Amino acid sequence: MDVPKEQLTTLLDHGLYSSAQMLGCFAVSSTSISPETSPHLKAESLVLYGDSLFREKEYSRAIQIYKQALQYHKITPKQNAAASLTIRSSLSAANRSSSTGPLNPSALNENEVKFKIATCHNSLNENRAALAEMEGIPSKSRNLEMNLMMAKLYRNSRHTRAAIGCFKECLRNCPYILDAIIALAELGVSAKDIISLFPQTPNRSGRPPFDYSDSSRWLLRYVEAQCCVASNDYKGGLELFSELLQRFPNNIHILLEMAKVKAVIGKNDEAILDFEKVRSIDPHLVTYMDEYAMLLKLKPDNFKLNKLVHDLLNIDPTRPEVFVALSVLWEKKDERGALSYVEKSLRIDERHVAGYIMKGNLFLSMNRPEAAVIAYRGAQELRPDLRSYQGLVRSYLALSKIKEALYVAREAMKAMPQSAKALKLVGDVHASSSSGREKGVDPDAPEEDEDNEADDTEVDPDDADIL
Repeated sequence: MDVPKEQLTTLLDHGLYSSAQMLGCFAVSSTSISPETSPHLKAESLVLYGDSLFREKEYSRAIQIYKQALQYHKITPKQNAAASLTIRSSLSAANRSSSTGPLNPSALNENEVKFKIATCHNSLNENRAALAEMEGIPSKSRNLEMNLMMAKLYRNSRHTRAAIGCFKECLRNCPYILDAIIALAELGVSAKDIISLFPQTPNRSGRPPFDYSDSSRWLLRYVEAQCCVASNDYKGGLELFSELLQRFPNNIHILLEMAKVKAVIGKNDEAILDFEKVRSIDPHLVTYMDEYAMLLKLKPDNFKLNKLVHDLLNIDPTRPEVFVALSVLWEKKDERGALSYVEKSLRIDERHVAGYIMKGNLFLSMNRPEAAVIAYRGAQELRPDLRSYQGLVRSYLALSKIKEALYVAREAMKAMPQSAKALKLVGDVHASSSSGREKGVDPDAPEEDEDNEADDTEVDPDDADIL
């Protein structure tokens, strides 16, 4: 070969992707590799070239190169395939490594190439094409990484049952995949069912992989906490997260989960303190910082909001949270500009809940309640919480659709029976109609104690708008 595959692999291993891409051009165009006599060498060179494109985030180009590699792989003479079988078996450990890493120079795994193609489609938000590639990989050939991607793709496609099955398969192999735990909780799987998935088959040492000892008990509490939050038992979820925080002080993930829940139930000051603590521990964090931006806007604290957005832009201007935060900052200055920012966040991640919430808020302020309904419904489909219920009630009231508003309010009260704010939504709907004003106030109802921790002691500006 004019360009040894080992040299391409070395460049990829050392992260020299631009050089690998240029060298790959020489490798795939070399006349010393005949597609007729050495299609396997051609295929392997193409995969390495595709890897360089993938690492440079040129996903569309990488897809085409990977597909060419598969075409050459299919015409590989049987004797070459048989000869490489022994090599592939001896390198099974390498094949289990990250599928988006460089291909082993001595073997080509068709399933891994399909996974690379699916990963590229996924990066381009081409969910259907990614799923089609993944379904072409036999279930027995899928590793843990492949199963997790399958689960997420099925969930994005609203194939809930298939998504649950794949997420469960992930936990059967490794109980510490927190992504799978959160997803199953949000999909309605109970804590008991999730915990039952944890592997109990003894390994070679005779000890079960998960033994429910004190050292692993925190994971059970974590499952219970996520299931509480997913079922709108926010008080129970916060108690469990607080328990975890005692064992893992300054745990950024737990602090963020608690801050997010407190923001949802209206404990804004406490949520802000949690977010500020997170930023003091890790000032370069982007996750959930758009939720923090919304709270700063409500407070209002424009100085901190400006600084937050400035910091986020310097950290990673490609994240959806950054564009939602920009939208929050621009809301009062330029509503149309703010809307363009939030729409960009949803183009980056079509499952970004905060983006839909912010979009609904903007449409309401622009007196476009029909569009606001669609935005809040988008948030509800992904992860229903008090904010989307409040937004829908406000939108339907603005449209004078009292029946629909009452249905949503009752739905919120049913989902969150312990929430004072959910109960208040029903009163707001009754109070909005002249015939129902008497129903909005119950003279026999006990007065609410200001110090009562019934989660929702503060009144959001959103609630004030309803009255």
